[in-house]
Amino acid sequence: MKKIVPLIMCIAMLLCACADTGEEQFAKFVSRTAEAENISFTAEVRTEYDDKTAEFKLRYEQNADGASVEVIEPEMLAGIKAHLKDNDLSLEYDGAMLDIGTLEAAELSPMSALPLFARALTGAHTEITWVEGDNIAARLVPADDYLVTVWISAELAPISAEISYKEQTVVFIDISDWSIS
Repeated sequence: MKKIVPLIMCIAMLLCACADTGEEQFAKFVSRTAEAENISFTAEVRTEYDDKTAEFKLRYEQNADGASVEVIEPEMLAGIKAHLKDNDLSLEYDGAMLDIGTLEAAELSPMSALPLFARALTGAHTEITWVEGDNIAARLVPADDYLVTVWISAELAPISAEISYKEQTVVFIDISDWSIS
């Protein structure tokens, strides 16, 4: 028995060392995304506040000139766009634009969540990666008090994400139509 226990411990340590954490695949995804000139996707976004929940369907587009987030649903707000260049935010509706400050000054909302998510993919510290079934998951730290957890498919496209503020998950994102070029 005394000879079997060390053997079992050695096998267990080897199995743990060989476990796939998804780190290599996630690094490949980050590299591809960072090199892209254009990023676009559609997202179902749910934000949860203490007293209410807000749900939107949004379209995110990013290029060399900046990024934009357009409301697709609810229909009543369809067409409203938020533009982000560097850290400056502005809103556009029916051709009129309004400067609304900076990303840092804005509270986390559905419109500001997607730029935070997109920036975290390539500019945040990766705290940990792991594999869940066929997907890779990563926890990213884009700024103090914020965590972004993202799930990426085997095809290296994000499928969902959660944004936490001060250890409370407040934004849930389901991603479709991911495109980089």
